Amino acid sequence: MTLQTYTPQQLDQFALRLLDLAAIVRRAANESREYGVTDLPVHDKKALEWCIKLEQWAHKTRADLEVRILQHKAELRGRAAAKMDE
Repeated sequence: MTLQTYTPQQLDQFALRLLDLAAIVRRAANESREYGVTDLPVHDKKALEWCIKLEQWAHKTRADLEVRILQHKAELRGRAAAKMDE
């Protein structure tokens, strides 16, 4: 796995890509309902595994962000305290 730094805009682009995929699957669900296709065979094993990995990745990314935010807040408080001591 490659570690890459992401800007907020890149995170948005990634999220929109996931939403596009979800929209494709939702459209398939709606069309199958609309046209009475009730038994569409799909190969889902890998997709479900990827979903689990994406969920784990998303939770870890969120936790890493929370740590970075706390570190940033601590730095700001430290700078403010240092200015007050001057």
